[in-house]
Amino acid sequence: MENKKRKSVSELRVSLSRGSAAGSLINGLYDAGTFAQLGAFVKRNTVAADDGDKASDFEGVITGYGAVDGRLVFAYVQDSSRMKGAFGEAQAKKICAIYDMAMKAGAPIIGVFDSFGAKLEEGVMAMAAYAKVMNKASEASGYIPQIAVINGVCAGSAAAIAAMNDFVIASDKAEMYVTSPFVTKLAADVSVSANNGTVDLVCSENELAAKVKEIITYLPQSADSEAIVENDDDLNRLTPEVENLLGKGKMRELISAVADNGKVCEIGKDYAPEMISAFVSVGGYSCGVVANDPEVKNGAITPVAADKAAGFINLCTSFGLPVVTLVDSVGTEANAENENAAYASAIASLAYSYSQAPAALITAIVGKAYGIAGTVFGSKSVGADVVYATENAEISALAPDAAVSFLYSKEIAAAEKPDEARKEKLEAWKEENASAVNAARLGEIDDIVVAAELRQRICAAVEMMNAD
Repeated sequence: MENKKRKSVSELRVSLSRGSAAGSLINGLYDAGTFAQLGAFVKRNTVAADDGDKASDFEGVITGYGAVDGRLVFAYVQDSSRMKGAFGEAQAKKICAIYDMAMKAGAPIIGVFDSFGAKLEEGVMAMAAYAKVMNKASEASGYIPQIAVINGVCAGSAAAIAAMNDFVIASDKAEMYVTSPFVTKLAADVSVSANNGTVDLVCSENELAAKVKEIITYLPQSADSEAIVENDDDLNRLTPEVENLLGKGKMRELISAVADNGKVCEIGKDYAPEMISAFVSVGGYSCGVVANDPEVKNGAITPVAADKAAGFINLCTSFGLPVVTLVDSVGTEANAENENAAYASAIASLAYSYSQAPAALITAIVGKAYGIAGTVFGSKSVGADVVYATENAEISALAPDAAVSFLYSKEIAAAEKPDEARKEKLEAWKEENASAVNAARLGEIDDIVVAAELRQRICAAVEMMNAD
């Protein structure tokens, strides 16, 4: 009988990731030589459907920890090169164990999803395995950052687990679905999309590690720690370029002007594009930014835009990140589709997010703030700590044109020169009822700032609100 050479311990350990997509992602994400596996020799449960002698196979998920740009980060990485990453009781045990360690250490956790689904022959135990991981994700929510990376197939209950994470990043070749097309027997597009509110970023497989690192830069280790972004920008730097951006719909350029070194990490760009959500650092403090995009639907706060902003505000403030709100919006968007989408509930959720936020809230009205935009979107009365307005700001319960038509239509129609009468009424309304000065006199604006000092004033407010 031929003697089989026993593999060395190092060969067994390295074989878990050598040559696989999982191993490549780990190597791209972690600082060289820092990733340490845990549970490296846990064997998968063998079932009748296995071919040949696979009793020595190890579970198809790699778990461990290491340094990402010098910061402690935990991870579980499904390895589809092993039984297609089939998920079962043993895999859940490894993932739950790494969650426990991450929460005890107070450090972020990354989950990489690349599995065709459950080990069907484990039956109810496979179902329970998914539920156990969901429970751990729920326990960790709001305490340690959770980032899901979809690098292959993310199917069934795994899709729900990924969606429970704070961020979902997917490769452009990934697939994500709850009910398999095989089961439904329908031709379905299961490719990942960034416009449905579940996936925040879609990029090439080679960019996944870099995107994860970029997001981690702006996050604290846990809710018990502070997020500081080291940079050499001057917090007193003036922003004369903002003058030419106000009223032009160039909100992303404005955000970049305010941010340290102009760096902006936008989240969920393709979902509800009328609302911008992004991470920046301001005076060295990591902050979330929510802002209207006037170039899309005039920056209207649609139901999906309200949901997007509320979710991002909740995420930021759960980790103690200040939120900077930049307002330039016509308010709501009137159409049947929106009214049938629980519009009032979405606005209520946004108001609740502001009013219950435990972290600092700083608002700057840099354009229009009509109706709901002036009432709910970062107003002082709904919970903002500091509210500024630029000199061009228009703050009105109703768009000035609409307000004049509503209040003075008969008077204008009876005038000798209706067009001139309308123009006069409109100018008077803007000055007396919709100006930043009027809002400041009524105590709803803390100060009116010139464009060149916008970054300086926001930096000062963030630093003040974060003072010990």
